[in-house]
Amino acid sequence: MPTFSESSLVDWIAQNKKAVGGVLGALVLLLAVQAGWSALHEKKLVAGANALHDAEESLAKELKIAGTTPIADVDRQLTGTVTALKKITEEFSGIQAGWEAQFRLGDLYMKYEPRTGRALPVLQAAVAAAPSTREKLFALYALAYAFEKQGKFDEAVQQLDAAIQLGQPYLKAEISLSRARLLSRAGKTAEADKAFDQVARDFANTDMARKADQWKAIRSL
Repeated sequence: MPTFSESSLVDWIAQNKKAVGGVLGALVLLLAVQAGWSALHEKKLVAGANALHDAEESLAKELKIAGTTPIADVDRQLTGTVTALKKITEEFSGIQAGWEAQFRLGDLYMKYEPRTGRALPVLQAAVAAAPSTREKLFALYALAYAFEKQGKFDEAVQQLDAAIQLGQPYLKAEISLSRARLLSRAGKTAEADKAFDQVARDFANTDMARKADQWKAIRSL
């Protein structure tokens, strides 16, 4: 089978320099496009991080203005922050900054308006927009808590089941214990006891195992 030697390759290039020139030109163009895209992406990441910083500063100012007045209406009392976070989710969709803004907004609704349900669609969007498995895990955990605050225990358990199925070690013990507790609140006694026992076995000699035993004991009273 014939092979190219260095000299034969040079000869081939010389004979086909027009075609080679076209290929090289295409490669140079591709590299230039990739370099340009990389620079633009880096610029967008920096812009997103700066926008998030500005939103946090806005929140600090608005909370300072509120003083001791309880925050009962996030959209009205934290208007500047909410506007900034919503703008970030739109302008930086698909990158970390966009997701963080979405999650942060949901967190504000959860913190100050846990019973209004405003956090639910925001956190559901955060789950869908999560840029990595870890972020999706955090969003699912937060969403489960939001459902719990609405008294929707079955829906909350579903979010935790989805989080566990991600197979990530982060918050595994906390999520497992929360799942057992929610099953208990949903009135699913047998499932709850089984889940509490599982936590005690999987995380033996830890605070989570002790809490699981305590919750099970309290449920039995």
